[in-house]
Amino acid sequence: MITDDIPTVERHLRTVLLVVGPVVFAASTFFWLPGGTYGATAGALMVAGLVLWAYGLLALVDGLRTRLPRYAALVRLLVVGGLAGGVTFGVQGVYDEVFALTRETSVGVLEPFGWQADVVFYWTGPLFPLALLALGVGLGHARLVPWWPAVALGVCGVAFPLSRIPRETWVAHAVDGLLVVVFAYLAFRSARAKTSYVI
Repeated sequence: MITDDIPTVERHLRTVLLVVGPVVFAASTFFWLPGGTYGATAGALMVAGLVLWAYGLLALVDGLRTRLPRYAALVRLLVVGGLAGGVTFGVQGVYDEVFALTRETSVGVLEPFGWQADVVFYWTGPLFPLALLALGVGLGHARLVPWWPAVALGVCGVAFPLSRIPRETWVAHAVDGLLVVVFAYLAFRSARAKTSYVI
């Protein structure tokens, strides 16, 4: 939430990172390796993008908390878990290229580590698209944004796994591009906001 008592530097930083984070993350898909792994460059960009994006995303959740405090608490948990899951996949991409692992081998080496792999990858991984969907529903329901960015966030939440699981590059570019547009719009609203709300 952007309020008058938040330092100007922090307000500007939140606004800027709502754009920079998704842009850096979107750039990662241009560096996916042909074999279906993310690779070192894409993995590094994923981690950097998500870390930057986190700052602005959590500010959006703060804004949602003013209208839907209980729901916002759940969304915050999804956002934090989803960001952690995304970072782990980025790190995995770096190691896949370092050790020249194919996608099949990368998945296969995790099989002996059942619940550990589930916690690190397969339980946290789906939380990011769920967070996008939940954020869109919350912002729309609370009428903090017009209908179209709320719907677009929901669409991105549903489509995100469809691009990452089968590694469909064109779907990933489309989803990432829509995310950049939506968050750039939210950042623009944030920059112009003169009320106590972030958006």
